[in-house]
Amino acid sequence: MGGVTDTSARPKRRGREVLFQAVRQAMLDELAERGYGEVSIEGVAARAGAAKTSVYRHWGTKEDLVVDALRHALPVLDQPADTGHVREDLLVLLRRMSASLDGLTGQVLLTVAGERRRHPEIAEAVVDEIVRPRRRLFLAALERAAERGQISGAAVTSLPIEVASGLMLQHYLHTGTPPGEERIQEFLDQAIMPLLTHDRA
Repeated sequence: MGGVTDTSARPKRRGREVLFQAVRQAMLDELAERGYGEVSIEGVAARAGAAKTSVYRHWGTKEDLVVDALRHALPVLDQPADTGHVREDLLVLLRRMSASLDGLTGQVLLTVAGERRRHPEIAEAVVDEIVRPRRRLFLAALERAAERGQISGAAVTSLPIEVASGLMLQHYLHTGTPPGEERIQEFLDQAIMPLLTHDRA
């Protein structure tokens, strides 16, 4: 005989998820408006309509909340691009990088990056938790291309990643917007693919 399913937890779970999202959004808004140094858990909690104790219970520190808020706001990059061709793989990744700079998230990423000297702990946390995993996907695409014989193993370095990141960032700083499709393809064909000098595909 089947037991009675307790559905009372479902509304509670949904309510908690809504609250968590409100707190994450409040953190992003506060960062964009005030900068990391001026943001406080108390201010974020008040903005989100949450109890300060609840925020501390779930995240522990301001640093934890910043990283979590950015992770949830950014496009998901946990799947490698594997189209079978190095150029197409890199194009997928560049499009994802561009999407990461869109709107409030791009503004917050630049704000946090600018805190490296005054608050190195948050800059390092963002690099460790958000930037490096995305760089690993880029490097993995190069490694697969080398295994397919499309590029030389000597081309599997961090240089194409650094060039891609630098071009994306410079475009954003100069225009205030992430690069569009035409610009992304220019970056790829004129600056990145030439670094992969043994591409035979």
